[in-house]
Amino acid sequence: MRLKISVLATGAILLNGKPADVEQLDSALSAARQVNPASQIWYYREAGAGPPPPQAKTVVQRIVQYKLPISLSSKPDFSDWVDAKGVSRPRTPEGAAAAIRMPDVSSRSDIHEVLAKVRAAANSGALVILKPDRTHLVMPRLPQSAELETMADQMNRMIPASTKRNIAAIAYTIFECAPGVAPTLPEISKAIPFLGILVGLSYIGHAVWIFEGHTSTLAAGCRDADVLLVDSVMRPLLATGWDADAARCMRNPNILVHDRTTFQLAAIRKAGEAADKLQFPN
Repeated sequence: MRLKISVLATGAILLNGKPADVEQLDSALSAARQVNPASQIWYYREAGAGPPPPQAKTVVQRIVQYKLPISLSSKPDFSDWVDAKGVSRPRTPEGAAAAIRMPDVSSRSDIHEVLAKVRAAANSGALVILKPDRTHLVMPRLPQSAELETMADQMNRMIPASTKRNIAAIAYTIFECAPGVAPTLPEISKAIPFLGILVGLSYIGHAVWIFEGHTSTLAAGCRDADVLLVDSVMRPLLATGWDADAARCMRNPNILVHDRTTFQLAAIRKAGEAADKLQFPN
């Protein structure tokens, strides 16, 4: 998980590009640490050569308080990082194409049965990741905490918990861990930057599962889903017409893409006619 925090010369605070107050900043930092203690903070201060506004000190104090790693940027688009000697260096583009590919998956004639088991585990309260070898990784629901309750409030505004929904996600499911060893939360979060959103949705009671979006699995992976979240780096790797194919299998064809650069969600298909919210007519 990663947060982008900017402090403008006026003292205004931006959190992932949106205005935020100190209370909202605290909630975001606390939730980030709860989901992944290695969550990284990218920090930019406008007019960095001049004296900082009081808000800049407050922001840095909060980041230190939550013991989260910080990476300084001298550019408002966070395209660089500043080393210990104060030298600006280009930041590796997020989700660089060379690092991301469609995983090679095991061919299974019973893929619908495999996904049925994944959905059943997700319905029991776990967040479930289908791996390329077609085994699955189960992440149990996190225990209640004040930090997660804050995140839950945010997720509830996105997809209300009053009705349990099926949430499918297409993401990169190859993790940097030793063969045969279960990946840690930081390793999963590194591969899936919006893992915090998925954890939050699972925490408030929705059934959430993740798979890579391979052509052989798309229909089974999207079956009966009310929402499909897609990692922006996986989108170019999906088969032509994937969104229409996915929509045909979904209960409510709400398809959102998570942009790794802006950390924003954009709808490319929606059920219903409302422009400002997700709807679930089925």
